[in-house]
Amino acid sequence: MIYEIKLKIKDYAELSIYTNSEKLKSKLTEANSSIMRTIPITSVTSSLVPVSNVNYSDAIIINDGDKKSMHYDKEYNVSILTANENEIRFPDIVYIALSMFSKILARNEKYLLHSSSLMHSSNNGFVLVGDANAGKTSLAYELMSKHNCKLISNDHSVIGMENGKPMILGGTKEIQMRLGAIELYFPELYEKINMTTEDKWNKKIVVNEHIDPSLILDSSNDKAPLTNVFSISTAGNGDSFIRPKDRIDEFLFMYESMSKIVKGTYNYITGFDYPMPSMEDEQTLFQLSNLCKTITEECEVSEAKGSVNGLAKVLVKRI
Repeated sequence: MIYEIKLKIKDYAELSIYTNSEKLKSKLTEANSSIMRTIPITSVTSSLVPVSNVNYSDAIIINDGDKKSMHYDKEYNVSILTANENEIRFPDIVYIALSMFSKILARNEKYLLHSSSLMHSSNNGFVLVGDANAGKTSLAYELMSKHNCKLISNDHSVIGMENGKPMILGGTKEIQMRLGAIELYFPELYEKINMTTEDKWNKKIVVNEHIDPSLILDSSNDKAPLTNVFSISTAGNGDSFIRPKDRIDEFLFMYESMSKIVKGTYNYITGFDYPMPSMEDEQTLFQLSNLCKTITEECEVSEAKGSVNGLAKVLVKRI
């Protein structure tokens, strides 16, 4: 017998993970698992099944063994890992699953975008895109707590089309911020957390339990029409501004941002010394380019820079 853990993103995608490790099974199924922080999983089920029932399609199969190895079959979207359970880095499992989910979603012309996404009280949805430490989460929380916005996703958003319109279709719900940023921008939240550490800027914590849960849309009602895309940076203390990108820059920005996971350039499977699996094929990239073109035609794609509080005030006027 072997554990079969089924991970689902709504009705859009399902991935199975097979393992004999009780430790891995527990980490994958616990409510606060880091895999939920990274992938917008909406349901997890686990059961013991005969080895003969292992499905060699859309699956990660983890075998116990002393010689560490990884093999990815692109045709069937299967990763076969061999390693001693104590030598498996859980983040490797997370990023392999993220990459493989991108292939499953792409079959339905849906894609993962590394972004924070929110819905304004006008019911318009928008995404905040930026490099690590650009301030996406801090800006998102500022918009949630002071500017009538609700969170759809804080890390990876599902983007696709419905009824001919670009849509935000869901995303991850866990809000993780650096303690230093919380103290600097949100002193009222910092008081609730009541934590001290020597290096506040390297300490990340999950803040969901300390904030109003109504500010986060659950997976049953977290769809919104996509009207704005903001390429953000909150570094510096100068004037806050938003300016539209040129049309060709809009498309190139969207295509680069939305193709990173599909192309496998988003991360590296360090524990197995293996490149992140590439999911790209001509049809997938063609469909993705069409979606990016539609987004640039239907939405406003802008560059946004400024302080967290100043940029939030300017940004909501554009929604």
